[in-house]
Amino acid sequence: MPLEHVLMQIKDDPSLKWLEKMKGDPNKRNRNKYCRFHRDHGHDTNECFDLKQHIENLIRQGKLRSFLGRDHKDEKLKGKVEEMSRPPLGEIRVIIGGGSTGQSSKSRKTYLKVVQNVQLFGRSPRTKTTKEQAIIFTNEDVERVYHLHDDAIVITLLIADYTTRRVLVDNGSSVDILYYPAFQQMKLGRDQLRPVNSPLVGFGGMKVQPIGTVTLPVVVGAYPQQVTKDVNFLVVDCSSSYDAIIGKPTLNSWKAVMST
Repeated sequence: MPLEHVLMQIKDDPSLKWLEKMKGDPNKRNRNKYCRFHRDHGHDTNECFDLKQHIENLIRQGKLRSFLGRDHKDEKLKGKVEEMSRPPLGEIRVIIGGGSTGQSSKSRKTYLKVVQNVQLFGRSPRTKTTKEQAIIFTNEDVERVYHLHDDAIVITLLIADYTTRRVLVDNGSSVDILYYPAFQQMKLGRDQLRPVNSPLVGFGGMKVQPIGTVTLPVVVGAYPQQVTKDVNFLVVDCSSSYDAIIGKPTLNSWKAVMST
């Protein structure tokens, strides 16, 4: 269903938050295209990325359930709302990987600095350079943040409809990794794994052979800074303090930059 039609159907819903006009020089925009969501020129409503993300976020939060009761004939949209309104299938918390981190506070902090940095043999193909808005960090970004610290950056993601609590962000990793215990908790079968021949190598030079690769949908962030994309995970069966690792491929896909 076209986004513009959806917008007109839900335009009176109190959960819909209309955006302000777009930033930038209006003289440089295409005056032949108009977005009803931004109420400004530059792109068509059906091309509006912000509108798409906002609608998906409202559906996921269950705020468009009342829309299902309206008298409309679009069963495709109804099915989309019902599908995305379902709560997460479950929650995956920390997976304890044994006593390799040590018992003292110092040993645990040392472990966090070096844990699970992996690389995949081979090189990713170069992509075409595009002009994007500069990503910078200002003093506003460090408000309410304790300094100085060397903590690992661990986030929560929605992976395959499971709230996954312990995901390490590692811009030194050239692959995205899902540990097998988390894979099992997501009730995924080994028949969904595709074979992979490239081994992983860690700090000690030890090679680990993944048991396969799987593509899963991942949701990160909250509207309007929200991204939903498929991620190709290497599934590894070994001990870890984390459920998954997000590396350079996905960080680049999300156009995300990590600030320590």
